[in-house]
Amino acid sequence: MRIGITGGIGSGKSFVCSIFKDYNFKIYNSDFQAKNILNKNKNVKRLIIAEFGELSYIDNILNTKYISDLIFSNHKKLDKINKIVHPEVFENYNDFLKKNSNYNIVYESALLFDYDNFKKNDYNILITCPENIRIERIMSRDNLEFDEVKSKINSQIDYRKKIDLANYHIQNIDKLETKRIIIEIIEEIILANEKK
Repeated sequence: MRIGITGGIGSGKSFVCSIFKDYNFKIYNSDFQAKNILNKNKNVKRLIIAEFGELSYIDNILNTKYISDLIFSNHKKLDKINKIVHPEVFENYNDFLKKNSNYNIVYESALLFDYDNFKKNDYNILITCPENIRIERIMSRDNLEFDEVKSKINSQIDYRKKIDLANYHIQNIDKLETKRIIIEIIEEIILANEKK
C-alpha cells in the first residue's frame, strides 16, 4: 500500500508518520530528502547557484537562512526552487519504492497535492491544525521568531481548499485523539487491503 500524508508546516505530519512506523510502514520524508538533495546533488547545487546566486551555499552547505528569506517572501522564487528540487525528489522516491517493495509505504510531503503524484497513492491523509497552535509548535521546535513562522505558513497553500482531494482529513489538536483516529484508519485500511 501507498499512503500519502500532507499538511502545512507544524500541522503534525511527523507525529502521524511515527504512528504508521509502529505498524511497520516505511516512511519517506520528502522534506528531509529534499534537504539532502540540495546539499549533495551537484547538478541541483549548480542550478540553485545559477538561479539564486553564490550566497546560496556557504562551505558547500545550503545557506538556509538566505534561501528561506528569498523564497518565503516570493512565490515565484519558491516555485523555481520547487521545480529544481522536486523532480529529483520524485526520482529518489521511486528508488525508495523499489528498495522497499515488500513494505507498505508512507509518502510524507507538504506538497502532496501540488503535483499529480498523490493520484498514485491508495489513500491520502490531510492533517490540519489551527494556525495559532501551528505557530506555537514551530516557534518552539525551530527556535524561530513569530514573523518568520508566519511567513513560512503564508507561503504554503490553503489546505482547506484541498480537503476534497483527501480520503481522510484529521484536525490534529489533541495528540491522544489524533493517535486514536490514526490507529483506527491504519487498522481499517490494512483490513480493506487484506480483503482485496
